[in-house]
Amino acid sequence: MQKVHVIAHTHWDFEWYFTRQQARVQFAYHMAEVLQALADNQLDSYLLDGQLAIVDDYLQTNPDKRAAMMRFVKARRLFIGPWYTQIDEMVTSGEAIVRNLQLGHKLAADLGGVMKVGYLPDSFGQGQDMPKIYQGFDITATVFWRGMPHEKNARYFYWTANDGSKVLAANIKNGYYAGVDLIENDDTAALLHRIATDTQAHDLALPVGGDQRAVDFNLKDRLQYANQQTSDFGLVEDNYPDFFKALATSSDLPTYQGEFIDPSASKIHRGIYSSRADLKHLYDRLEHLMVDVVEPMMVIAAHQGIEAQDGMVAHIWRAIARGQAHDSSGGCNSDATNQDIYQRGVEALQLAESVRDYLLRKLASGAPASLNVFFWNPTVRPVHQNGEITLATRGKHFSLKDENGEVVTYEILKQVKVDNAVLRRDPAQEKPDVYYRTTIVVPLTMKAMDWVGFTLEEASQCVTDRQPSTTISNAYYTLTFDKGQLVLVDRRTKQSFVNPIHFDDGGDEGDTYD
Repeated sequence: MQKVHVIAHTHWDFEWYFTRQQARVQFAYHMAEVLQALADNQLDSYLLDGQLAIVDDYLQTNPDKRAAMMRFVKARRLFIGPWYTQIDEMVTSGEAIVRNLQLGHKLAADLGGVMKVGYLPDSFGQGQDMPKIYQGFDITATVFWRGMPHEKNARYFYWTANDGSKVLAANIKNGYYAGVDLIENDDTAALLHRIATDTQAHDLALPVGGDQRAVDFNLKDRLQYANQQTSDFGLVEDNYPDFFKALATSSDLPTYQGEFIDPSASKIHRGIYSSRADLKHLYDRLEHLMVDVVEPMMVIAAHQGIEAQDGMVAHIWRAIARGQAHDSSGGCNSDATNQDIYQRGVEALQLAESVRDYLLRKLASGAPASLNVFFWNPTVRPVHQNGEITLATRGKHFSLKDENGEVVTYEILKQVKVDNAVLRRDPAQEKPDVYYRTTIVVPLTMKAMDWVGFTLEEASQCVTDRQPSTTISNAYYTLTFDKGQLVLVDRRTKQSFVNPIHFDDGGDEGDTYD
């Protein structure tokens, strides 16, 4: 007899064709059902979709329910985490995945405990490094649905990364909603034989739940009915951590390595890779600003006695994580939802840029008074590259000198004359009050996590001004922009290619969940 571990859960997209605000209202009522079912022992346990963002929202409006939630979490009856949001692994970075798990772990731990299962029941494909990332969080098991090819037909297996990291995996081939038939259909035998395919394991998982599905208060009655209908299977209420403990005793599980992005058994919706490029660009820009600039600068500033704003960093990363949930990042949402996603990203970007600008000013204040233009290298690598900056000067001409007083050459990209007057007055009485805003490019050489300063001085003429080149080259190629065309020359073969690069603006229309 095979043992079927029946796991009550919900799958809760906190925004999709509905807005986050609409979902919050529905989730508040859903949580009332969950807490009632647990308190009345109508359910032994319940899984809140492996993510904390929905819990975070819920406790903001229902802080009086925190104690009850903590009581059930500590009793291993309400399972939360390990994620902050149900991330999309394919359109986000490895760093974003790690930060998402960090946020989820922190909030879940504060509420009494983290479910140590990498639970991603609906993400559109699985990255090859996930076992490695999971091991870094002491997560030894994972649940997913999408991406497994037909030829890898094992339902339960060990999944390894290229460094040898290994997790025990359950591929819920019939979807996270498979167990709804246990509640709504009396043909128990057909359901149980479906979930027993592609495995010889003694232990089977049957998730009972679905998208924003109400709590099944009659689960115990349906389990009793199902057990009366079969002698081949024994059904018990359970949770994923205990299921994996039982599954780990199996001796015949195969081992697979690599990514799972095959649509042959379940859709992975590759059309979302290009949908709502504005959202993807915004959140990518925000993420790189945090990782490559803000956080390194905060470390540099901390060594100068400037307190790190860890809470601000976490707040920004929560916004990033929300924008990288599998529906949010996919962009196949209602217009109202996409507007929310965009606005959250803009607000988080403003915070990140404000932190960067504040730290730049504070760090620059300790430099010699003669220096008034600064470039910072927040990376752990030395750089030799061009830096771009916009300067404001009274006159049109100016010079730059390095810390040794040597004149530095630069290229002018753009210069505009700006009226500094606040109020419009009679031109006959108004005195000219203008300045020049000039964007320049300066060649830079900087050590890792260091800065370089220059002295900006007004001048009678821009003796250092030179026109930007229309040619770039390296040891292999020369690329020239000439008369509206790009010309690429292979320096080894001397062969030329005219307009070797082009862009097609095709556009995406409608819902691209294909």
